[in-house]
Amino acid sequence: MEKKAKALLIDTRDNVAVALEDVPAGASVEILGTGDQTVRVERPVPFAHKIAITPIKSGDAILKYGVPIAFATAGIAAGEWVHEHNAKSYYAARREGDVR
Repeated sequence: MEKKAKALLIDTRDNVAVALEDVPAGASVEILGTGDQTVRVERPVPFAHKIAITPIKSGDAILKYGVPIAFATAGIAAGEWVHEHNAKSYYAARREGDVR
């Protein structure tokens, strides 16, 4: 049986989970806090980084701790690493004048 990596869903409203270990490309990730949800990652996800647990459309909020922390700058598939290449933090956007 394949060993699954683990990620933690912090709040039931979240659409991302936090990797509890380095996750190699192609791994199945068990999402703790969802009952039995698993996603497969296509590219590596570093420890403590975010993994989408549902598809997120470009422009949609990325929810962590039950609140928006960023918005998607591109469509993000379930199982995809969520980071600077496909998301922008609301803090950075406010600092740059993109949002209020």
